[in-house]
Amino acid sequence: MKRLLPLAALLAITHANAQQAFTLRQAIDHARAHSPAMAIAANEQQRADAQANEAVSGYLPQVNGSGQFDDNIKRQTTILPAGIFSDQPLPVQFGTQFITTLNVQVEQTLIDVAQLNGIQANRPNLAMASIRLAQAEEQVVYDVARAYAQAQTHREQVRLLQENLAQYEQLAPILQLRLAKGVVQQLELDRVEITRRNLTSQLRVAQANFEVAVDQLKRAMGMPLNEQLVLADEPRTSTDAPSTTDTPFTLDKVLGHQLNAQTELLYGIDLKRKRNAFLPTLSAYGRYGAMAQGNDLAGSYDNWFDYAAIGLRLNVPLFSGLRRTSQIRQSGIALLNVREQQRDADLGFELNHRSANTRLLATDATLQSDADNLQLAEQVFANTNLQYQQGLASLSDLLNADYQLKEARNNWTTSLLNRSIAVIDLERSKGTLLNYVNTL
Repeated sequence: MKRLLPLAALLAITHANAQQAFTLRQAIDHARAHSPAMAIAANEQQRADAQANEAVSGYLPQVNGSGQFDDNIKRQTTILPAGIFSDQPLPVQFGTQFITTLNVQVEQTLIDVAQLNGIQANRPNLAMASIRLAQAEEQVVYDVARAYAQAQTHREQVRLLQENLAQYEQLAPILQLRLAKGVVQQLELDRVEITRRNLTSQLRVAQANFEVAVDQLKRAMGMPLNEQLVLADEPRTSTDAPSTTDTPFTLDKVLGHQLNAQTELLYGIDLKRKRNAFLPTLSAYGRYGAMAQGNDLAGSYDNWFDYAAIGLRLNVPLFSGLRRTSQIRQSGIALLNVREQQRDADLGFELNHRSANTRLLATDATLQSDADNLQLAEQVFANTNLQYQQGLASLSDLLNADYQLKEARNNWTTSLLNRSIAVIDLERSKGTLLNYVNTL
C-alpha cells in the first residue's frame, strides 16, 4: 500500500498536467478560432463576395452556344402565286429533310442603369457581411467573458465553502473532547454537526453549479465538453478589478448602428434601381454559326454553310400594367420604415449605454462595500471562534458569526460577478468590447 501511494500521486499530477488551463484572454482566442458562430459568419462573408461577383457578371460579355438538329418528316408546303413559274398557283416545298445548325452568340450590355444600381449594392452588402462577422465575434467574446466570470464565481463559492467546512471539521474533535470532560453538552455537538452537514450539502450544490458553469464556458469557447478545462485566472478583488476604457459613447462605433446604416443605404439603392427600370437598355451582339442540310442524313454533313451577324438590341419599357410603379411605391415605403427603425434602434443603443453605465457605478459601490463587510465578518468570526475555544463565547455566538460570514462571502462573490458582467455590458454598449478584451 505504501508503494502504491507515490504512484497514485504521480498519476494525479499527470492528470492535472493533462488538463488545459485557460486565462480569460486564452479562452476568448480559443473561441475565436473554434466557435461555430464565427465560422458561420465567415462563410456568410465569403457568400457576400460571391454575390458581388455575380452582380458584376451581368455587365460582362455573355457567350452562349447552341445547336439544333431537325428531321423534317413532312416539310411545309408553300403556294407560289400564279404567273411566276406557271399560269396556276404552284405548291412547292422548300428546304431539305435534315438540317443541323450550330452557332455561338456574344452579347455585351452597353447601357442598363438599373443593372448598374445592382452593382452599386455590392458595397453595402460587403460592408454588412463584415459588420455581421464583427457582431458574431463580439457576441462570442461577450458569451465567453460572461461564462468565464460565472465559472470563477462558482469556483470561489466552492473554495469558501470548503474553508468553512474545514473549520467545522476542526471544531468537531474539540467538542468531542469537551463533551467527554463534561464541559459542553451533547446539544452543542449536535448543532455543530447539523451545521457541518448543511455545509456539506451546500458544497455539493456549489460543485455541481461550478461544473455546469464550466460546461457552459466550453460551449461558448467551441470546446468539446469531454475535454478538461481549468480556469487560470483568479477572481478580481475590488482593488484590482479591471476598469473600463475611456472611450466615449458614440453611435458610429456601435455595430448595430453601423449595420442599420448600411441597410438604409441598401434600401436606397434598391429604390433607385426600381426607378431606373423605366429607362431603355442597349446591348450589342455578334453571332456566328454554320448550317448543314440534305435529304440524306450521312450526306447532309458533307457541306457546311456558315453565316455571321452583328447588331444592336434596344429595349424600351413602355407599359407594365403599373407593376413598376407599384414596385417603386413599395420600395419607397420600405425605405421610410428602415429609417424609422434606425431612429428607434439608436434610442435603444443610447438607453443600453446609460443603463450599463448606471449598473457599473452601482456594482462598483456594492463591491467595495461587500469587500469591506467581508473583511469585517472574517475578523468577527476569527475572534468569536477564538473566544469560543477559550470558553469566553457561546456556541450561538459562533454560529451567528459563521452565518454572517457566509452571508458576507455570498454577497461578495455575487458582487464580483455583477461587476464583471457590468463591465462587459458597458463596453459592448459602446461598441468597444473587442478593443477592451485586448487589454486583458
